[in-house]
Amino acid sequence: MIWLTLREHRAQLVAMSLAAALIAIGLAVLGPYAAAQRAALGVDTCAPLSNTNENCVDLMIEWQRRIGPASYLVLALVIAPALAASYVGGPLFGATLERGTHRLALTQAISRVRWSATRIGVVAVVVVACALVLAQFGWAVAALNGLPGGPRSSFDLFDVEGPTFVAYALSGIALGGLIGAASRRAVTGMFLGLLVFAAIRAFVAVDLRPNYDAPLVAYANTTSGTAAAPPKAWILHQATVDAQDRPMDYRDVDQLMRGFRPSAIAGGPTDMGAYLATLGVRDRFIYQPAERYAKFQWIEFGIFTGLAAGCALLT
Repeated sequence: MIWLTLREHRAQLVAMSLAAALIAIGLAVLGPYAAAQRAALGVDTCAPLSNTNENCVDLMIEWQRRIGPASYLVLALVIAPALAASYVGGPLFGATLERGTHRLALTQAISRVRWSATRIGVVAVVVVACALVLAQFGWAVAALNGLPGGPRSSFDLFDVEGPTFVAYALSGIALGGLIGAASRRAVTGMFLGLLVFAAIRAFVAVDLRPNYDAPLVAYANTTSGTAAAPPKAWILHQATVDAQDRPMDYRDVDQLMRGFRPSAIAGGPTDMGAYLATLGVRDRFIYQPAERYAKFQWIEFGIFTGLAAGCALLT
């Protein structure tokens, strides 16, 4: 059964392995090059001019010119699990059921459970091996990040490194396999597998991940220009609020600011931020601290590993 599975899906598995190898080699070579160019140009240490940041933008443009299309490797890494769900998972059962070749195995005293488990297991080993290799290149993604100073938050690399990346790939092929088996069509499994997997990933990233643990809240002076959240924190929401912690419209803030000059003349605060603070106006930051990164990684790993197990059992 193992030999038969490898023979039947060798084209997809070889193509996926080669693609993973090319992405890994590209990141291993171009990641350090991109980091060296950032340092040579001073992209991350650029001090904006007093009235514009055009000088820093020019450095970023020059850096992008030097690394060329290397930044597309990041996109390739991000979409790799989704492509595995479509290209490998969709035909895993859909193709053989569509052609009827599954009857060959099932008439050789091989149970349906063993047949399904062997197919999923063999393909999963190859997919997990590829994902484990690619999950080591978060550092290269950070070097290829287009923002001055690199990623703003530790969570910016959440989708492309660590155990979650492996779980994404594993759940992708299991989900694609389930849809292909249910539809008994390879193309349907590929198309719907890709769409459903992308929808699940988006739902988890937008609605579940920010709430794996209760977010923290910090406040800052409205004119400080800096976030009150700790360094590398994942800022979920930022808003200007009043003394009752209610979000304020910019027009309301502007109305209050008109009273600053008369207040200063009358002996009040001479700093705009301090003046607004006396009125209870401040910036509110809702965030997840960087130290929760590993915890969130393992929570999401559990979610997608559970999804993979559920799909495998249903198949």
